[in-house]
Amino acid sequence: MTAYRTAAPHRPVADHTRRIDGQPVVHCPDCHWAQALDERLHQGPYGLLYWHRDHPDDAVDHLAAPPDHLAVPTYVRWWASGHWLAIEDRRSEGPGALLGTACLEIFRSVSADGALERAVVENTHRRYVFPSRARADIEEAAARLFRTGLLRPEP
Repeated sequence: MTAYRTAAPHRPVADHTRRIDGQPVVHCPDCHWAQALDERLHQGPYGLLYWHRDHPDDAVDHLAAPPDHLAVPTYVRWWASGHWLAIEDRRSEGPGALLGTACLEIFRSVSADGALERAVVENTHRRYVFPSRARADIEEAAARLFRTGLLRPEP
């Protein structure tokens, strides 16, 4: 397995000098794949680096601006745990994590129609805030999820 990974055409690397949201960046200089490394989910960069070498066609620049319509990637396993989002990124061997209610609203909304509108409405009602404030909070949380590879552009 090591010989295969060494001979793979893509050579992704972890860049600990570059940080997004306080997390190091992993990227591939041979294509446009890049994302922030979430240390709670990924237990170091190697799982992500090996995954990219094995799946070079599934390259998304997660550090670019998130698109209007998003999707949950097939490598992400998620479920509701009370009012929390329980999530596992199967590209690495991390234990998974619990994320907040806004993230759960985002995953439900994106799974339904690819847009964030349902999450904005839910966030508005749950927090009793103006829709503009709820939208800003949801878009910020969705951008963080996108940067760590937990969301991707809708196909």
